[in-house]
Amino acid sequence: MLGGLRRVKRLKKNLVLLSWLGFMVSLGFGSISAVLPYYILYLAGKLDRLPETFERISGASSYALEYTALMSAFMLTRAIMARYFGTLSDRVGRKKIILVGTLFYVLMALAYIASSSTIHLYLIRGFQGIASAMVWPVAEALLMDTTDPSYRGRAMAVYMIANNLAMTSGPAIGAAIYKFGVIVLGIKDVGSALKFPFYGLALFSSLAIPATLLLEENSQRNVSSQTLSNSNIQIKISEETKRSIKAIYAMAIGNGVGMGLTAPLYSIFIIEFIKADPAAVATVTTIAGLLGLIVTYPAGRISDSMGRRPVIISGTFLSRLTTMLIPFSKSLKLFGALSSIRSIAFNFSMPSFRALQADIVPREVRGKIFGTVQAAFNIGAVIGPLIGGHLYQLYAPKFLKFWKISIPGAAVPFFISAVIGLITLLVFIKFVKEPRSQR
Repeated sequence: MLGGLRRVKRLKKNLVLLSWLGFMVSLGFGSISAVLPYYILYLAGKLDRLPETFERISGASSYALEYTALMSAFMLTRAIMARYFGTLSDRVGRKKIILVGTLFYVLMALAYIASSSTIHLYLIRGFQGIASAMVWPVAEALLMDTTDPSYRGRAMAVYMIANNLAMTSGPAIGAAIYKFGVIVLGIKDVGSALKFPFYGLALFSSLAIPATLLLEENSQRNVSSQTLSNSNIQIKISEETKRSIKAIYAMAIGNGVGMGLTAPLYSIFIIEFIKADPAAVATVTTIAGLLGLIVTYPAGRISDSMGRRPVIISGTFLSRLTTMLIPFSKSLKLFGALSSIRSIAFNFSMPSFRALQADIVPREVRGKIFGTVQAAFNIGAVIGPLIGGHLYQLYAPKFLKFWKISIPGAAVPFFISAVIGLITLLVFIKFVKEPRSQR
């Protein structure tokens, strides 16, 4: 009785603390996403005055590769280190790894303030990827360690709501910090104005540290390094489960490529073809993200009671379909509508998919498997931005003819991303099975 109450208390405590941690780190990350494209243009000598004084910034696509390379630098180091830190957390405990990673986030936030070249940004993003590898897969493993299987969908939904709320509101907050610096503080220098939100990143990252100090792990000792090194002998995994895990690895690489193809391009697409004002970009992404959050918890609850697969399949299919349509947007309103549908579909499926991974994977190797999934995703996400940036830079100024249909060249990376996403969905349907105890 008392043991059960302690487990429930630990679950609630860790859920709140990890959600706060994720919220603060993601808020800082999201807040600078509103200004990074402009900062790249400034460092390249493209901006000689504040960006809101332009209606549109023609030629922004010529710097797409430089901007997408920032994501690749981040994903490369995260891909290299995620499996290592996940495995290490199985051996030495989750809390220590999360704490060190959070402190590293704060250090990199301060480095942004001191940056003065694109080389600095690439180095910072690379080191930030190491911090990310220490925090995110390990935090998810800790959350699932302390969550009953019947509640995992809802727990993951709450955790993702916190993260996604920060990521979606972050650009608006970053834009507000930027506007505060320009309007209230009277910052007129373009470089100083664009760097002002970096102070917000440092503040938000620092506010995550107290939560890491209060985290609790299971009282059961994590298995030893020797046991983990012989996990094929010590831990029995069915052939169906092994097949599901391998399929999830393959999906992670595909999803990483698909995400990387388009994620860094949304801001550039708006800047060049719709509206140059940072506030307009931030408003659209924030509204779309908030609408997506509305469905996250209900979707998690549905997956806990009715199964994960139907939720995952329906949400994934709709999100891939809308990805194809986004580059046809001619106005901020249409772009916002399609982005909102895509966000709703994505948030409907993702908590269930994360919970399903935890259902499939034994606790003793959860850090290792979660880290490997993150590494596989990040390998794809290293490749995707480079390909997407190159394709966008090459085709965005053009129109392509297919029979009698004229298609904007900017659609090419979005089309490829959607097709890859649909292929990974077929892999999921064919090979990933939901554990019978969860059905």
